[in-house]
Amino acid sequence: MDAMTSVASSSSTPLGRGEISSSLGWVPPPEQLDLLQVIYVLRHGERTPVRRRLTSAEPPLPHRWNLCHASQVFGQSVMQHTGSDVGLPYGKPHVPRRIEFTVRNDAPQAGEHGDCLLGELTDKGRKTMQHIGEALRARYVDAEHLLPPNLANEDARSLYLRSTHMSRTIQSLEELVRGLVGPNAVSTPEILVRNTFDEDLLPNPRKCPKLGILMQKFADLAVNVYNPKLAKYDDVVAPLDGGAAPRLNDGPRLSGLFDTMRSATAHGIQLPQSLENPELQTLMEHAVLDEWFGGYASRDPDERRQYRRMALGTLFEGLCDTFTRRATLGDADPRRMSILLGHDATLVGMTHMLDVCNRRWPAFGAGLGLELFRDRKSTEPVTAQHMPGYYVRCRYGDEELSLPGCQAPGKHWNGRPELCTLDAFREIVVDRLRHPQGLTIQQECTM
Repeated sequence: MDAMTSVASSSSTPLGRGEISSSLGWVPPPEQLDLLQVIYVLRHGERTPVRRRLTSAEPPLPHRWNLCHASQVFGQSVMQHTGSDVGLPYGKPHVPRRIEFTVRNDAPQAGEHGDCLLGELTDKGRKTMQHIGEALRARYVDAEHLLPPNLANEDARSLYLRSTHMSRTIQSLEELVRGLVGPNAVSTPEILVRNTFDEDLLPNPRKCPKLGILMQKFADLAVNVYNPKLAKYDDVVAPLDGGAAPRLNDGPRLSGLFDTMRSATAHGIQLPQSLENPELQTLMEHAVLDEWFGGYASRDPDERRQYRRMALGTLFEGLCDTFTRRATLGDADPRRMSILLGHDATLVGMTHMLDVCNRRWPAFGAGLGLELFRDRKSTEPVTAQHMPGYYVRCRYGDEELSLPGCQAPGKHWNGRPELCTLDAFREIVVDRLRHPQGLTIQQECTM
């Protein structure tokens, strides 16, 4: 992460990939606005690819990625600044871990210490998430005092932490928490994880079969659009990728190749020169984005709303409910910060839902921040249906977002379009997406 202070910008469509600097791109709000609560939704840190690709290219990508030294001991996976066994029960043995690789027509072989599993959070990814935690602490603990400087047991309800069930997101959140709570925390907050069927940080076709049908529809549309365009690069890609032509639907799939390229670049591993072609990389990026997320941007407005509602509607309802509780209950609501650790699909979907998607793949460690402010001069009564005097600011990485749905007069702070009224924010991500016959999301998913 860049340690230099960045200059934030305000735009309806972000320019970057959601990268977070040490400053968070934070800009002071108008003087009469008080910060009440913050929610951060993040992608995990840098990881290895989920497939082995380009291992016979020139130069070849490594068959084994020796970038996971912090994970070589079970029970001590969080990197230590001090070298002490913080959180490790006294007397618990350190069990070394090595990856066993299978080689065709040969006996399995143990790899070297520090070798990674496919899709595993690397040492660099751990450091990225620690730095993000430190940046969040500098702003929201040291400067804004949302949380006490030394978190104790009685402060547990002020901080909400949740991750998807995958090890790379859980470990990313563990590393972030180390940076957030600092070395003098009296207690370590707990991380919540949901069963896969109950997960809402990702589109969940297992829970919503109708969503799965729509996802496949748009994946098929992307195949028809992009496979002919990708064929132009067969002679470039196939010799580097074991003879596989770049295609969305033919194995090995384009998404796995693109993922490998992104992981290699993030770790400073050189790609074959012919794959550095910006035109080719953009085509690959757009092809996979449309394959996975095309439904969010359906040209049919009813279908677009349905897709968004079933994909991430439950997540946004939860986020809005969190802000609504803080607005209606005031200080009786103890929560001050929520951190949700998800994936690239989480952030791409959320930016689509806010109508600010820039068709660029999120960086490792990318984040979407949502801040709730209160106008201390407002005296209008507040209800769950109408919350005057409350504003939401969204920031993708370091870039403030002026949400298109908040641009009308009365829907944002005068002269500051990035400060959306809480009522307008809820209208964008919840009210406009409601089923026309009043069905719940789960009813619609299973009907």
